[in-house]
Amino acid sequence: MLKDKLLIKNCFFVEYFLVGSEKDALFLENNLIKTHKPKYNILLKDDKSFPWICIKNERFPRVFITRKKRNENDFYFGPYVSTKNLNTLYKLISKLFPIRSCNFLLSEKNVENKKYSVCLDYHLNRCGGPCENLQSEEEYNYNIDLIKKILKGDFSFVLNKLEKKLKYYSSHLLFEKAEVVKNQILSLKSIKNKSIIVVNKKVNLDAFYITSYGSFIYINFLRVAEGGVVFLKNTKIKNNNLFSKKHFLKRYINKTFIDYGYLSKSIISNISIDSILDKKIVVPKKGYKKDILKICQNNISNYIKRFNYNNYDLLKNLQTDLNLNNFPFHIECFDISNLQGTNTVSSCVVFKNGKPVKKEYKFFNLKKINFIDDYFSIEESLKLRYFDNFIFPDLIIIDGGKGQLNSAKKIISKIYKKNIDVISIAKRKEIIFNYYKSFTLSKRSNSLKFIQKIRDEAHRFCLKNHRLLRTKKSLSSELFNIKGVGKKTYLKLINKYKSLNNIKNLEKAEIESFLGKKRGSLIYMFFNK
Repeated sequence: MLKDKLLIKNCFFVEYFLVGSEKDALFLENNLIKTHKPKYNILLKDDKSFPWICIKNERFPRVFITRKKRNENDFYFGPYVSTKNLNTLYKLISKLFPIRSCNFLLSEKNVENKKYSVCLDYHLNRCGGPCENLQSEEEYNYNIDLIKKILKGDFSFVLNKLEKKLKYYSSHLLFEKAEVVKNQILSLKSIKNKSIIVVNKKVNLDAFYITSYGSFIYINFLRVAEGGVVFLKNTKIKNNNLFSKKHFLKRYINKTFIDYGYLSKSIISNISIDSILDKKIVVPKKGYKKDILKICQNNISNYIKRFNYNNYDLLKNLQTDLNLNNFPFHIECFDISNLQGTNTVSSCVVFKNGKPVKKEYKFFNLKKINFIDDYFSIEESLKLRYFDNFIFPDLIIIDGGKGQLNSAKKIISKIYKKNIDVISIAKRKEIIFNYYKSFTLSKRSNSLKFIQKIRDEAHRFCLKNHRLLRTKKSLSSELFNIKGVGKKTYLKLINKYKSLNNIKNLEKAEIESFLGKKRGSLIYMFFNK
């Protein structure tokens, strides 16, 4: 692959480390990338623009919001795209489970020696007072475990624990404590109901939807806990055309595991890839998992629209109507033209983001072909266009029927091994052929009108260049019949007077002053016998 060749070319030496497992390898890779910041890595870099919730790995752990992951031994939950939602969640946690906000070193020795005293938070019931040993380490860590469960979206586990606690306090007539636990249960149920419910079942899964648009890869990550969406994030990544979507998705899932510390047992995606960290990636065909993936698709589509891609809906409908594997941001269309088997030429027009890019149009003079054979002409055109070209379009359109499509498929499969969308459109009935079937679109369909627009542009560009070629050939054939007229004289006349009729109508004095008396006289006498 081009990517591998480029990486090898820029390598000076290779070094490797032996670790115990694939998970250890991922964490080591993450640390090395953050330390050395290699050129070609694009995913495992710190995203300091989004906040996290940090639970310190210490005695009587603190819980706070941060924008930097300073210590890999601490527990981080996030990053959170919405600061407002994060603050709401953090306030709820602080209200439900009193936790210390101080940064005292609460070692056993310091607590026993009564080095610290309780602050205002204790009197406001925001802290249990572990600094004066008013709250045991066991009770404090119990609350921390519940906070971790809430941050992971495991509300049912926490609710079950709290309900058992409520029954215990009620049966032992501890009504004040029971009132506190009751309020905790009501608050938790309230925040759980505010999450987007996608299924009634208690489903836990991670969903990843990846698509490309222009020079970027877009990925939506959605986490479902107990049937509700607890986290959703859209990511935009620069695509250097060296890596496939599968590569991007694998790296992103690995990054998700590093960022969040775990992956759900069930993982779904819109493209098929190998298992990661012993977890199988499923591409759902129907049912609630397919519906969840639809939510991902809608969110990433809306995210892409925010970048002012005016033709996104048109191209998305085209992808749906033609059942394309790829999003058709970059489209190229081919047309063939000849004159009774001679002067065979072909054109390639380029559309990006639904608009023509005329500076990238290509014209091919198929000199070898002196007979009528559209199939062979298509093959030659695709060879000339793509044989030394590493950047392929998302969709190739061929002006023709099933035969032309088969010729295109034959060449594309030889040059480009990956899955690429190729269709052909036959004139008159406007029948569309793809790899699997033939079909027609409604005459009112915007997709059909767009395809026709591209096909007509390819036809116009092909005819324009075919006429120019015929004109040049007829002009050159007559001029080269004049003894004493060579290539230099021909080019001078073409650049100056553009057409054969203009040259024929020149006055003798004008042509002699331009080419000299001898050569000018020869040309004038040839056309004015």
